Amino acid sequence: MTIGILIIAHAPLASALRACVLHVFPEVEHSLGALDVAANAPPEDTLAAARIMVDQLNTPGVLVLTDVFGATPCNVAQ
Repeated sequence: MTIGILIIAHAPLASALRACVLHVFPEVEHSLGALDVAANAPPEDTLAAARIMVDQLNTPGVLVLTDVFGATPCNVAQ
C-alpha cells in the first residue's frame, strides 16, 4: 500500500523539499505533492488547492507535512 505525502509550506520551500526527495527517490514522484503558499495567499484558496492535490495523489491515505506551526500552511493542514 502506498501512502501519499503532501508538503504544504511557504514558497518556495515545499517545491524545494519535493525536488530534494525526488533527487534521491525518483520513483515516488506520483505519490509526493508540494504546495507552495505565497505570502499573500488567502487561506481559503490554499485550502482549496490542498484538497485538489490530495485528490490528485490518488492514494488511500496522505501524510501532510508543513513548516511553521500557527502559520497559514499549518492552519490549512489542520
